[in-house]
Amino acid sequence: MGHCRDLGGGHRGFGVATRFADAQAPPNYPTYQGLGDAAILGFALQLERLEGTFYAQGVDAGLFSGPALAQIAEIRDHEMAHVDALSSTLASLGAPVPPPPSLTYPPGTFSDPGAFLQLAATFEPVGIGAYGGAAAALESKDLLAAALSIHNVECQHRVAINILNGVLPPNNLAFEPTLPFGAVVEAVAPFGVTPG
Repeated sequence: MGHCRDLGGGHRGFGVATRFADAQAPPNYPTYQGLGDAAILGFALQLERLEGTFYAQGVDAGLFSGPALAQIAEIRDHEMAHVDALSSTLASLGAPVPPPPSLTYPPGTFSDPGAFLQLAATFEPVGIGAYGGAAAALESKDLLAAALSIHNVECQHRVAINILNGVLPPNNLAFEPTLPFGAVVEAVAPFGVTPG
């Protein structure tokens, strides 16, 4: 195993190697294959910024109180920790850290709790699908482990949002679907997120 170090001030095991493995991505993920680890992480960073900003604005909008507010704030904090960890990882690899995108959300998102939760229920599966789809294309096994760690937390977010939306049972999937790169790009482009 390569030398791993904790980046971003102790983000609970988000360690990355400073070397890359020689593994090749399987041919069934051709849209992620060839992007390279830095490009995949850079796009993941933009997805995390989209979600982190969304949850931060939701907290600030005063849409929720009590346990619901606590849950939304906790998800916000997770997403921001992912932003910090991915930014630190890119910097440690000597890769450029993309600037934050100019994000836009639909009108009414931060004035209606139902609209906010519906958008949250859209964002979480896209993030989960992106991590799942890109996993096979990551060359570094250490980066793969870190990405899967984030993927697992995003799955917990999906369940938490399902609870807030009254979905029964809240963990209603036996398998999380993966999304090809093009589907993720298409899903997040209306919000101002683009790859590269």
